[in-house]
Amino acid sequence: MLIKNGRIHDGLGAVSEADLRLADGLIQQIGPGLTALEGEEVFDAAGMEILPGFVQAISNWGVNGGIQEIRPSSNDNDEKSNPIMPELDAFYAFNGRAATYQQLGAFGLTACGVTPTDNNLFGGTIAAFTIEGLNPYKMCLKRDVGMMASVTPNLKKAYGSRQVAPMTRMWIFANFADQLRKAAAYKCEEDKPVDEKLAALKRVVEGELPLFIACDSLIAIERVREITDAYPQLKLVLVNGFGLTGDEDWIVEKKIPLVVRTGTSLFDKSSLDLDLSAIVKLADKGALVAMSGSNGFGLNPREDLLWNGAEMMKLLHDSERVLQMITSAPAEVLGIADQTGSIREGLRADLVIWSANPMETYRAHIVRTYLGGQVIYQKGDEMKCM
Repeated sequence: MLIKNGRIHDGLGAVSEADLRLADGLIQQIGPGLTALEGEEVFDAAGMEILPGFVQAISNWGVNGGIQEIRPSSNDNDEKSNPIMPELDAFYAFNGRAATYQQLGAFGLTACGVTPTDNNLFGGTIAAFTIEGLNPYKMCLKRDVGMMASVTPNLKKAYGSRQVAPMTRMWIFANFADQLRKAAAYKCEEDKPVDEKLAALKRVVEGELPLFIACDSLIAIERVREITDAYPQLKLVLVNGFGLTGDEDWIVEKKIPLVVRTGTSLFDKSSLDLDLSAIVKLADKGALVAMSGSNGFGLNPREDLLWNGAEMMKLLHDSERVLQMITSAPAEVLGIADQTGSIREGLRADLVIWSANPMETYRAHIVRTYLGGQVIYQKGDEMKCM
């Protein structure tokens, strides 16, 4: 496939008028005036904008299917038998058919991070996938992306309603500190059974796995900071951004990425404390910011990521920087930037041809979406799932 005459936004801040050659699922060549090879299909993208596929860092795509799907609304990433489950793996919750059924490519998405929910203190590891296929092993871009944790009130809602711990913030933060302390001291001995929970968390305190932690307020973020400061190798990723003011220079100095989610609804009190101007302030100082979908794990709108980018555009007024926040930045946070998230030679051919720049106009529509060099959606295709 040769895509000619398009305006390429590479997802890293650069824009160019050039042609793209796709081969073997990869972006093989980028340059002006490329000549079609014998038998090569040519698509004329004159007047069109070519963007990397969107990457959603935190999601449950492929976990909940539609009503006709083989495993509808299964919530298999929401284990609530124990609030401390770091040994679990979101990879096993993923169903390729459920992801494909959602037709995410029709909304510009080509990759996502699938995580345990926010209902556990430590919920398990995150995996990154492409958004269309059947076999999770073939769709998986990376396992062991990081450990998902939460210190939000969701824990109290999930367990307190059953009159079991955690019912208070005291329990949440005391056990957050205690589990990290125990994991740091843990040593696997040949003559003793492996403690799977502590072995999983030891990878976190030693920096092998980043710790993605959802917080609902600035005070929660500060408490997480105080506790994790005891472990210099620990790699923190802050999820949500609720309560930040933009003056948290320690986030920039420590190179802590931010995954910013918006609220599920107007009744989501925590999300009312999300100040996007504060996020812009931190981004201007050098923080790595990845916009994600809405906060919550229901069947969220497939337009979420694009809508959140549009909200950021109202403040940032820089379409290339906003594009980075929904393509290359989340790919970097997920550890898959060497595979996808930008338009570069040698990367997967995960890209979207738009009629106009969707960061700049609501009138933009998708002409074609490519996943691994294959067209998975084009204008006029029937939409099967709401």
